[in-house]
Amino acid sequence: MNAELQDDILERENVAIGQQEENSCESRSKRRKRRGKWNKEAIIAIILALIPVIGFLIFNGFPLVISFLALFCDVDLYELGSFSWNNFEGFKVIFSNDYSLSTYGLNVAHYFYKACGITLWIASTQFVTLLIALGIAVLLATKVKGHNVFQILFFVPYICSTVAVSLMWRWMFSGEDSGVLNTIFGTSITWLNDPSTMTWTIIIAIIWQAPGYGIVMYKSALANIDVSQYEAAELDGANAWEKFIHITLPGIAPTTFYLLIAGIGAGFLTYDIAALMIPDGFAGSIGGNESMGLTLVRLMYYLIRNDQLASSVVSAASVITWVLFVVTGSITLALFRRRDKLMEG
Repeated sequence: MNAELQDDILERENVAIGQQEENSCESRSKRRKRRGKWNKEAIIAIILALIPVIGFLIFNGFPLVISFLALFCDVDLYELGSFSWNNFEGFKVIFSNDYSLSTYGLNVAHYFYKACGITLWIASTQFVTLLIALGIAVLLATKVKGHNVFQILFFVPYICSTVAVSLMWRWMFSGEDSGVLNTIFGTSITWLNDPSTMTWTIIIAIIWQAPGYGIVMYKSALANIDVSQYEAAELDGANAWEKFIHITLPGIAPTTFYLLIAGIGAGFLTYDIAALMIPDGFAGSIGGNESMGLTLVRLMYYLIRNDQLASSVVSAASVITWVLFVVTGSITLALFRRRDKLMEG
């Protein structure tokens, strides 16, 4: 009886296993059939998902390809079929001091190296804006009276139009009698035309506008730090500075990393504030007196906009674009590696 009972149990188990395998095969086939059906909802979902991809390819991918080809070719921006090999003339225009462009005798290399220094100078101010943003955020995190109102006031410059900010600071630094600073101090300094002050006016305008976003980001990061860490450190006898160094800074490190990368990228691409505050033109010195208001993006714009220059200006502008890409990418990669080493340590 025991043997027959065991055989019966085994037979029932085999039948059950077989049914389970059949059911799983049927469910798999049903899922495959469902996946193979292109219903209306699936098609609409795919179309909606492709819209941003198509937009990226048209407005980002296609210009990127054109810019790369223009490194080695002369091209008319209004006739893309006019590509012609230029024997690296764009690189010669940018990097060779002995190479002049067009009837102007314009030594682009001179302006390029000058613009590199000024752009790097402006981009380095992002460290100052980060320090200001962190300091104000720490003060607001202490819940001072009216801290929400102060946070809004500090954020207003960031959301203001860059054109409005530039015009406001141009009025502030005006060398005429209507200039605010000259009126306050009783001076007659031509802030926007004096080479010793021109770049500083751009930097001051950026420092005034930029910290607002960092203040909001830092305030959120500070709120996410576990309060128990401060309590434990206080019990161990840590003072305010030690808590800031060993708890606050590591806690906001991801936010600092993001703001640093975004700020440096924005600094290297500075154009609007410099162009709106410092007047100039090809008739005079590019970028104001002694080119002290000239950035790389501004130089690129001047090359492309002037149709009286040689055809290689587009190639030269593309070289500047890729120089900015390589520099920004290298700095970003270095920051990522530094972050990874710190995390491993």
